[in-house]
Amino acid sequence: MGTEVTARPARYRQVMSVPGWRPWALTTLLSRIPDAMAPLALVLLGHQTGSFTVGGLASGAHAITEAALAPWLGVLADRWRGHRYVRVALVVRAAAYTLLAATATVLPAAALVILAGVAGGIGAGVPGQLRALLARTMDPPLLHPAMSLDTTLLELAWTVAPVGVSVLVAVGDPRLAVATMAVLAAAAALASLRLPAAPSDGDGADGARRSGLALGPVLLRAALPSLALALVGGFAGGVLDTAVPPVLDASGSPASLAGVLFTGYSITSVVGGLIYGLRHLPGRIHRQAAALLAALCLVLLPAALVPSLPVIAVSIVAAGLFAAPQLTARSLTLQRDLPESAWSAGFSSLYAANGAGYGLAGFAVAALLPLGAHFAFAVPLAVCIAAAVVAFLPSGTARC
Repeated sequence: MGTEVTARPARYRQVMSVPGWRPWALTTLLSRIPDAMAPLALVLLGHQTGSFTVGGLASGAHAITEAALAPWLGVLADRWRGHRYVRVALVVRAAAYTLLAATATVLPAAALVILAGVAGGIGAGVPGQLRALLARTMDPPLLHPAMSLDTTLLELAWTVAPVGVSVLVAVGDPRLAVATMAVLAAAAALASLRLPAAPSDGDGADGARRSGLALGPVLLRAALPSLALALVGGFAGGVLDTAVPPVLDASGSPASLAGVLFTGYSITSVVGGLIYGLRHLPGRIHRQAAALLAALCLVLLPAALVPSLPVIAVSIVAAGLFAAPQLTARSLTLQRDLPESAWSAGFSSLYAANGAGYGLAGFAVAALLPLGAHFAFAVPLAVCIAAAVVAFLPSGTARC
């Protein structure tokens, strides 16, 4: 089983001095930026073909196949030597993006959507495999700051990606943005050639084969607390992304300001993640994750209740301080609750649960918008707070 972190986390420079950390960080960042670029780039690519609807379907197919296939590809990575899967998946993803960029204006709409789905699905297990590799290569005292750096790289990717897409579309067109995604995926595949071999990598893969590890028994029993928090956390993130533009519009502010506020949210998230990695907070990790998620939603509530741009802006930017820490705490909880042979599948399932929650949020906000933009923001936030409070309460199943 994973070891619970009880000692004060070591400083980040100790993590960065671990052999193989730099190629891991480079592979991780390069592989995540195309993922973060995909939603906006694919929507704009579809619009270039004449329809925002096609772009929305392509973006949705990319996200849905990622969420659906992530757990299964995590199992495959555990059984088929994770390094090999990472390289093959990134190369295939780069090829799919290249084909999309080259043929988008001549492909039938259905083919464009299918190709976007293939690009999303094939790489779905990469984030989980890379996170599992990080956990295997770090000594227990280094795991807390290492996971914080992992979350920081994730937030950094989501900070620069939308801006990058906007610049590339401004100087060229959406095909240039998708082509850049292909180049980044190929660069990540090259960087993965230098990934370190974890001391227990072989044992973990062999253990998965010997036990015939499946998703059901291990993940549903041991990882349910983490997966439930990921679902709720993804739901909160989706509510933020989909409810803020109409809330701004209803408050008399341009909806386009949402992009600026989300950038501020991402920046404070990076800051919060770095601070969390240097602190050992009181309480067990799972309860920390629940408390941080509840705090994030509570800080967002003024933005949902007060029709004032300064209040909305301060609320959203301040909430970012809790975003990365609760992601890190979730990852630490899952790593501790699963056997090492299940880490790739577990982290991939965490990724999928977060994506599923994000998708559900869009439906929830859309259903509530006829009742008012602020209502559509506040009610889902209240649901998230209630779920986080329930997760915080001691229970027999949450072994934290």
